[in-house]
Amino acid sequence: MASSTNTPVDYAAYGPLYAGWARALSFLGALVLSGLLLAMPQLVAVGLHELDHGSLSAGLWGISAGFVHGVGYVPTTRLWRYAFSPYVGWPLMGLCVYLWLL
Repeated sequence: MASSTNTPVDYAAYGPLYAGWARALSFLGALVLSGLLLAMPQLVAVGLHELDHGSLSAGLWGISAGFVHGVGYVPTTRLWRYAFSPYVGWPLMGLCVYLWLL
């Protein structure tokens, strides 16, 4: 049986955007955008039967990155760590706000 280690994550080693305020901002942004998407799906629907898959995919990626970063999970693989970092998630969530709400 493998032993588990409960060592805390050194968030300072990953950069300034892994501080507590930044993780809270990511979580709150992802929570608000996912709530808007669930409550008002017409934000991404162009017409009654058309869906803008590009903005929806970017939005879901940004929301996922916001939740992953917001709960404090840091992937071990560099590719996934970058893909779900605030450096990628925040611009994608900002693009969602621009495309969906403005």
